[in-house]
Amino acid sequence: MTAEANQEFLTISPTTAKTLRYVEWGFLGIHLLRILFTLVYRPLGYEPTGGDYFVLAVFGVFVLFSTLLPVRHPLWQRRAYIWVEIGLLLCTRVFSHWGLDLLLLFVLVKSCFLLNWKEVLGTTIVSGILWQAVIARYFAIQLSKPPEQVQEDIEALFELPLAVQLFDVVLNSATIFIAAVLLLALLCLTIFSERKSRQREMRLQQEVELLAADLERARIARDIHDSLGHTLMSLDVQLELAQRLYERGSDKAQQALNTSKLLASQSVQEVRRAVATMRQEAFDLNTALIHLLDPFEIDPSITVKSSIELPKLPLQTSHQLYCIVKEGLENIRRHSQAQAIFLQGEATATEIILRLEDDGNGFDPSRPLSSFGLRGMQERAQLVGGAMQMHSSPGKGTSIHITVPR
Repeated sequence: MTAEANQEFLTISPTTAKTLRYVEWGFLGIHLLRILFTLVYRPLGYEPTGGDYFVLAVFGVFVLFSTLLPVRHPLWQRRAYIWVEIGLLLCTRVFSHWGLDLLLLFVLVKSCFLLNWKEVLGTTIVSGILWQAVIARYFAIQLSKPPEQVQEDIEALFELPLAVQLFDVVLNSATIFIAAVLLLALLCLTIFSERKSRQREMRLQQEVELLAADLERARIARDIHDSLGHTLMSLDVQLELAQRLYERGSDKAQQALNTSKLLASQSVQEVRRAVATMRQEAFDLNTALIHLLDPFEIDPSITVKSSIELPKLPLQTSHQLYCIVKEGLENIRRHSQAQAIFLQGEATATEIILRLEDDGNGFDPSRPLSSFGLRGMQERAQLVGGAMQMHSSPGKGTSIHITVPR
């Protein structure tokens, strides 16, 4: 058995644990009633022995153990708990004539809540063999007595008053009946508790599905914003410009319409690229990030430096990192008026690191993020288990640092 297996814990509801305790107290109570009746009722003429006091001590141990159900303890402690109780019950058979068979059955029931099914089966078989061996020993001792002593014991039994004999029969029958009822009640309560757990699990599953749908809607909103938002915004500006120029009769209206057509085509290409990125298993993040820098490299007023050496990543992680960098570069293009851009991607033994820096206008990071794009970048990093940090100040550029565990 490995160390990991020894640390496997079981969980049962507090209601089930409380029910087990009460049922065990019921078992102990009905057995104790039988023994005390024999010891206290003087007409029976029973003389207590050391074995009887040992049985009473065992009852005390069982009452203590009933309050210490080791559900959240290591496996070896759960095994010891079960086998100590079984060992004590075997000793009561050896040192006394009291049969606590029903209590042994309840210990085996408790083992179902503390051990896996293979160990429960093994415990049942081994304890059953040991119990039958002890019973066989007891009857072997009884049958080895001289016939005269056996006859004296039988005659002494029939000399008891009829009411006492009837009471003993009724008490024994009631003990078996109550024990059976308690076991059935425990079984029914366990089944009912299991049904409630399944219903609760179904409700939680429905809530998870609703949360997943909300997350999917948020993801679609981010993708629409990142892929089409800026292009469609520019398209709207160009169409509005074309409309005004047309009203003035200017020849530049045609130029604005041509630009609008170009932006519309770019939007279609962006949608196709996004779909292809999500479906393409061999998506190369390094190449895709380099292509994002192409529009800046053709601008002579901007100096672009990059160092991208990322390993093969899961498609979802690659897509989210691609969208983060794309949104960051779009923010630089629209807002920063930067003259230098630096993009770095590297991997350590434990994490993926991306850095995007510019020397543009910057902003005050203490102000709430009003940009949906910046919030979307943070959410994308969180989706892949990572984090994003932004360092900026007015007039001193912006640095974005993304870390994702490998």
